[in-house]
Amino acid sequence: MLLNSSPQPKDNQIFASPKKDVEKLAKLFAPQWLEFLTQLECYIRWAAREEYELMTVEKAAAAAEADQNDQVLTVAQAAQLLGLCPQTVYEWAKAEKLQAFKVGRAVRFKRGHVLAALQQQTQPDGRRKYARRATGSPAKPATVVAGAGADS
Repeated sequence: MLLNSSPQPKDNQIFASPKKDVEKLAKLFAPQWLEFLTQLECYIRWAAREEYELMTVEKAAAAAEADQNDQVLTVAQAAQLLGLCPQTVYEWAKAEKLQAFKVGRAVRFKRGHVLAALQQQTQPDGRRKYARRATGSPAKPATVVAGAGADS
């Protein structure tokens, strides 16, 4: 038995070898294939360019969001963002409802942690669990003086 016993093409076959096959196909379909391959190459380049641009935009947006969430806030800034008074923000930090850290003696918060706490404290209907209450006395009803403003 021979090691290289691949079947040899017969003389009556149309295509004798792969190289000759390609040459014959190229002669038969050269103009159509060339146009098709050119269009295919243009389409592939366009698709790759679009995908690259989309990935670049997504990467830039993710980086911008990460930078914004890493922003360090003071107690006053966190209170304003949450719509709470600063004392409540201190209490939330002490109760660990809001993740905080210290810079020297000052308490600071990361914007991402504050937004996460805000989302956690929001009810499904959009109302806040711990919304700031209206301060001050309620509006007094206007008193009407009898006979005032009416000409008789």
